[in-house]
Amino acid sequence: MADLRFISADSHVDEDDLFRQRVPEQYRHRLPHRETINGGVYSIVEGRKPRRSDIAESRISEDDMSRQFRQDPTGGRDIPHRLGDQERDNVGAEVIYCNSLLGLMASPDINFQLATARAYNDWVYDLFGSRPDRFAPAAILPTLDVPKAVDEVYRLGKKGFRVVSAPIGITEQPYNLPVYEPLWSALEETGLIFSLHFVTGTEDHLPENAGEESNGGFLTYMITAMAEGIRPTTLLLSSGVPMRHPNLQFVIVECGAGWLAWNLYALDEQYERKHMWIEPKLDMKPSEYFKRQGHATFGDDPVALTTLDYIGDGALLWGSDYPHDEGTFPHSQEVIDRIFKGYPEETKRKIVYENASRLYGFSKG
Repeated sequence: MADLRFISADSHVDEDDLFRQRVPEQYRHRLPHRETINGGVYSIVEGRKPRRSDIAESRISEDDMSRQFRQDPTGGRDIPHRLGDQERDNVGAEVIYCNSLLGLMASPDINFQLATARAYNDWVYDLFGSRPDRFAPAAILPTLDVPKAVDEVYRLGKKGFRVVSAPIGITEQPYNLPVYEPLWSALEETGLIFSLHFVTGTEDHLPENAGEESNGGFLTYMITAMAEGIRPTTLLLSSGVPMRHPNLQFVIVECGAGWLAWNLYALDEQYERKHMWIEPKLDMKPSEYFKRQGHATFGDDPVALTTLDYIGDGALLWGSDYPHDEGTFPHSQEVIDRIFKGYPEETKRKIVYENASRLYGFSKG
C-alpha cells in the first residue's frame, strides 16, 4: 500500500510567549522555565526535581538535532512548516500534546494547574482548531478537583476538542475512586477521549541529580515512567469504570504497548481465580473491556506486535512522538516498514491509520 498515510496519535507542540501571556500574571513566574544554578543550566518544573540540561545538550549530534524543536524555532507552531514535516514523514494527521507543560500536574496547587490549563487549551485550539482534518489538539485536564474538571470538560466539548490529556496518575486520588463518577459521565456525554500521557502524573521519577549522574538514573527514569501506564489501566478496568460507562474511551500514550498483553492476561487470570474476593463483579473479562474501550500508543515497539494474537489489533495506535528524540520522526516510514515486516497489510493499516481515524474522527482518505 504505497499510498498509505499514517496518523500519529502522539505528537507535540512547544508553548510560546503568546500562551504565557494568557496565563494570569500571578502564575507566570511559576511556569516551566530554565535557571542557572551554580554554573549549570536546569529545567525547573514546579513539583519536580530540577533537571540539569546543559551537559547533555552539549553532546547532541547533528542527527539528534533533526528530531528536536531546535531545527524549528517556532516549536511546531508554524503550521506550513509542520505540514511540511508531516509530508516528510508520510503523516496525514496528528493528535497533538503539550511539551513543557507535561509536568504541570506535579504542582500541588490546583488553582495554578487549572488557570494554566485553561490558558493552554484556548491557545492550542486557536492554533490548530481550524484544521480538524490534520490536527486534533489534546486539551490539558487537571482532575484533582473533579467538579472543576467536569466544568472544563463541558467547556472543551463546546469549543470543539476531541481529546483531553489528564494526569497519568494522582497518588492521593487514584482513578478507581467513586469521586470520579461525574467526570466519567461528562466524558461520555461529550464524547471526549480520556488520554493519559507519559510523565504527566504527580509521582516524580527523576533521580536527584538528573542530567549529570552516571549511574543509569535517567534511563531508569524513562523506563519506570513508561511502566506507569500499567496502573491507570488496571485501576480503570478493575474498578468497573468501562462497565458502568460503556461509551467512555481512554488511551495510554507514549508508554509503549509491549506490557499490555501481560497486564490484560494477569487481570483476567486473577479475576477468574480470585473472583470470590473481588468487587465489583464485572460482566465481562477485564481484557474485553479494554478491547472495547481502551487504547495504547507506541512508536518503535516491535514487541507489542508479537502480542497481537492475544490483544488483537483494534486497540493499538501508532505515534511518531514528533519531534522528540525518543520518537520516530523523521524516519517513521523506515520504522514502520521494519517493525511491520511479515504482518498483514490490513493489520498495519488498522494500527497506523484506521484505528486513530475512527477514534479521533479524522476524515478518511
